[in-house]
Formats: sequence, structure tokens, C-alpha cells
Amino acid sequence: MGINTAAIQNTLELYNLGYLKDSKNVLEIGSQELHVKKEDLKQLFDNAGLKSDLVDKYPSNHWPKKPRCPARYFYESLDIKEYQSIDINADHGAIPHDLNKPFEDRSKFNKFDIVTDHGSCEHVFNISECYKTMHNLTKPGGYIIIAQAVMKGNGYFKFDESFFEGIAAANNYKIIFNSYVVGTVKKTKNGSDNEFHIPRNRELFNALDFSKIDELNVYGVLQKTKEDEFKIPYQDKLMNEMYNISGGFNRAYFKDPMSYHYLPSATLNVEGASFKLLIKALIIKIKRIIRLRIIRILKKR
Repeated sequence: MGINTAAIQNTLELYNLGYLKDSKNVLEIGSQELHVKKEDLKQLFDNAGLKSDLVDKYPSNHWPKKPRCPARYFYESLDIKEYQSIDINADHGAIPHDLNKPFEDRSKFNKFDIVTDHGSCEHVFNISECYKTMHNLTKPGGYIIIAQAVMKGNGYFKFDESFFEGIAAANNYKIIFNSYVVGTVKKTKNGSDNEFHIPRNRELFNALDFSKIDELNVYGVLQKTKEDEFKIPYQDKLMNEMYNISGGFNRAYFKDPMSYHYLPSATLNVEGASFKLLIKALIIKIKRIIRLRIIRILKKR
């Protein structure tokens, strides 16, 4: 069980965009490790505008061989100092617990800013109980991050978009981010898995050349909005019948999607670009840099 390239990239994006600015603690399902080579991890930090030398302080990571670096060091780099995990094997200091059974330590209910499932819950046969535990552990306003296999997984279950839509609709979660994660057969030059987020779109899914794909995962960041009991999702009309919602469920969109902006560099051919457009792009870039620096200054206080 481990945090792969695409999950690290997205977590860094969430951090840069301010979603995790108030996050102080994290709990992971499974005793997670970093499944990425050191040089690729440093590159991800550089791409996010963070200090890549933080990675040099991590314990040695020989992934895919052992020993591997525990995931808590990654979160500590994002100023998330309190780290816990739950795993039947108790590796890396995990809370020993069989996730097939109810987790009953209520002192941890509604406590965690971030709760993750990076390829763990599919190994639990009583998987509904596992996601109920995640729900109970997450505080209102906190984030539930899930990365699961659509194909070529190694657990009891495979996932698809209906899982995210169903669990979000039943429990009134806000969907912050969602994607398919495509892993190519070819590795990075350092030996990490080459992974890319693509829109979670059925037409795009059907257009993929599966002969060139090593793995395909589904990924989502959900935000718990209420301190309600966990509701088991039902499909289609049963959802309305079980929860007595005659109007059904409809999507409601928000005005704060994750996005990015390109700034033309000196190496680009800018003959077709107006001076006004270049100045506008530069101003946007400067404002973003200033905003990120202000956030970091406030965190240090």
C-alpha cells in the first residue's frame, strides 16, 4: 500500500490552492509508504514551488524493494504534523485494527482533517464498514481522498465513477476533484510509475488504448459537509426510495474548481501573442506567487 506519483501530485496541488491550509492531522487507511523514487519526488516538489531539499531529510526509500519511506514524512513537509494510520498489521506504528469490524474508538470520530484510502479498502472484504469508518473519522469540512483500481488491481474489488457519485450523493459530500489515473507501461527515467490524471469522462475512457496502459485507477477528493451518520449508497431510484428524497439528486457546481494557467516563456514563439496578453499573464502569475508566499508566512506564525 502506498502513495503513488499521481496522488502526490494532486495533494501538492490541493496544498498550493489552499485547500489544506488549515489541515493539522491526517489518518490513512493502511500503513502507507511512498511509492515513488526520490528524484521524481523532488521534481514534484519543485513543480509545486516547494523546497525539494525537504525530501533529502526523509528516511531511505528503496521502493519497490524494502525498506521504504513511511508516508508521514510527506505530510510533515506540508506542515501536517499529526499522522496516524489504521492497519491490521500495525506496520509503521499503525493502530492495529481489523477493518472488517466497526472501529469504536469514538475519541477519534470527527477528528481528522484528511482521511485517505490509497489502495487499502479493496483488501477489506467488508468494504462498506471500511468506508463507514473513514466517514466517522473525518471532521466536517475535512477531506476524504480515495485512489482505487479500475483495472489490474490486487484486491477483492474494482471501482468506477458510480462509487464516487453514489457515496457522495448519499452522504452529501462535496466533490473537490475527480479523475481517472492512467499509468503507462513506460516508467520515468528514475524508475517511478508514470501516472497522469485525465478527466473522469466515459467517452474519454472508451477512447483509451488499453494495450499501452499498465494500470488504470479512479481518484477522488471528497469533502464531508455534515456531522451525520454514514449512509450506505443505493443505485438509481433506490437511493430516493431509501432516503425519502422525492426530487432525487442533481449536481450543484461551485465556482472554485482546481485550475492552472500557462505563462509564455522566452523560448516560445510569441509573434502571434499580443503584448497586452503577455502582461496580463505575467500579472496573474505574480499574484499567485504573492498569495502563496502570504499563506506560507501566516502558517509560520
